[in-house]
Amino acid sequence: MCPLFCVLALSKVLPDEVITPKSRETGKLLLYSNTLRRFSLCKKDGTGGMSNTAVKSDTLEQQLWALRDAGMAHLAGSKAKYDPAAAVEALDAIKLTDEEAGSAIALEAFVAVVVARNRRPRRAQRSLYKLYQLRRATGEAEAFFAFQEQIKAASAQGFSLKKMSFFQWLADIDQAELWRDTATALTGVSEIIGPAFLNSGTLLGAVRDKSFIAHDDDVDIAVLLKADNAKDAACEWLEVFDTMLAAGLVKKARRRNLGVFKMHSSHQGINIDVFPAWIEDGRVFVYPHTAGELAQGDLIPLGRCLTTGLPVPRDPEAMLGVNYGQGWRVPDPGFNFDWDHANRRFKTFMQMLHDETEK
Repeated sequence: MCPLFCVLALSKVLPDEVITPKSRETGKLLLYSNTLRRFSLCKKDGTGGMSNTAVKSDTLEQQLWALRDAGMAHLAGSKAKYDPAAAVEALDAIKLTDEEAGSAIALEAFVAVVVARNRRPRRAQRSLYKLYQLRRATGEAEAFFAFQEQIKAASAQGFSLKKMSFFQWLADIDQAELWRDTATALTGVSEIIGPAFLNSGTLLGAVRDKSFIAHDDDVDIAVLLKADNAKDAACEWLEVFDTMLAAGLVKKARRRNLGVFKMHSSHQGINIDVFPAWIEDGRVFVYPHTAGELAQGDLIPLGRCLTTGLPVPRDPEAMLGVNYGQGWRVPDPGFNFDWDHANRRFKTFMQMLHDETEK
């Protein structure tokens, strides 16, 4: 796409006056008046005219910052001239690679521009989720929540946030109430499926922190199936969903990742994720983190969490070591679980889930 098109579109969006300077993470001041932005968004040819040569990556970043800041200013109630439709058009005109589209500034720009359009804000949900995942992976969760708060505040300016879901830190939730929700979920699953226990981040928090992990955003439990191999476990797991649906424990159709089912807690936006476990040839399998590294005796008979009294693996520290590595006792806010690697380790189970749902 010709950079000049982007300039023409941006000239409709951005105010003529200079926006208040803000220091960015790069340490630079990405600040321009409308005229300066026009100059920086195109490359001049030898005659002083504008060239159609593709813009450089740093210029693309400047365009994204400009769109992001203009959209955020509009959401905050700025009286500066702003054309929401032109902003969407300008953003669409910026051709990004998959890697560039997944950057923090590209995701923030998309969310800001879509919400500022004040029409179908739900379109921004996936980008908001990707931004959350990215910021968590880079240890910048606080930056994400600061941005999210600005988006949420737009409702006070009359912007629609209809059908949008926002992320919460568990630190902001009533801990006692959430533990009660967790206990209710464990009891419900155990009564109709099989033994259920604290899993993954919730197990880590209970053992290491004696509470939920402050920067976590959901609750994790697992249930031990009757199956004794991956193929049978997949078939049983799909039957489990139907059973849980009939019992009112899950309320929606299966999601894209069939390996986890989501129950609702009493707190909006906080899910209780349920994962499958089975024992095969005396070895423990818990999707997606444990694939035979533990012996049956490390899991059952289940023990009791000293903090909450809720069921946990017989040797919770052994399972945490497999899931998070031997350094699990030291908090790592930037920890990012490798789902691609996990799904390769559970290839038979995941393929069987897919095959069964295609029948």
